[in-house]
Amino acid sequence: MEEKFQKKPMVSRPSRRDLAAAAAGDAILGVRGYRIRDLAKAEERRRAILLGAARAFAKGGYDATNMDQIARECGLAKGHIYHYFRSKEDIFTEIRCEAVTRLLERLTAIIDETGDDPEAVIRQAIAAAVARAFKEGERYESVLPDPVSLSPENRRRIRRLGRRYEQLFSNVIGDGMAKGIFAHGDPKLVTFVVLRAALTVSNWYREGGKWKPRWIIDQVTEQLVRSLRAR
Repeated sequence: MEEKFQKKPMVSRPSRRDLAAAAAGDAILGVRGYRIRDLAKAEERRRAILLGAARAFAKGGYDATNMDQIARECGLAKGHIYHYFRSKEDIFTEIRCEAVTRLLERLTAIIDETGDDPEAVIRQAIAAAVARAFKEGERYESVLPDPVSLSPENRRRIRRLGRRYEQLFSNVIGDGMAKGIFAHGDPKLVTFVVLRAALTVSNWYREGGKWKPRWIIDQVTEQLVRSLRAR
């Protein structure tokens, strides 16, 4: 549990210099020289584009989805999207990186708040991961596989963040094994198994079914924690 996550700014978000310029009343330059005067409004629009694009990718797949479809899903003209992102690949990469960044932030906060109780940390981390399936802004992210056509640079960027999250989760699992709370095994393998189960609830959940979100979160979390405990 020694690794700590420190959030790094996304490429397409405003820098400190941009924030200072906005505070002084100056416009800043966005993608393709677009002048941004209202950073809060720009960030709100940027988030709306990412959400709309995630819906579009989830419906049609990355390769079959174009910028026109993304624009329709967002309710925007295609030209407006190019004010914030250079390409479909940039949008997809931001969706995936922001998804993992939120998981890292949540897990780090849980570790800071819960202290030296590995089971409590893992229980809350699993519940947070499962809950993503029921949040409008996050439910589509976990069903988006990385496309073959993704550039090596963006693939590495996504994977680096994913490995940091997995390592932090694995550290907690290993701590629980060392303390006799969890059954002994390979922490990395256990991490893969648990996270795959927790993060793919979106693949099978159907809204309006007999299983309600809170019940699913509680049941999946309990089943996974129970599978970890030392007998």
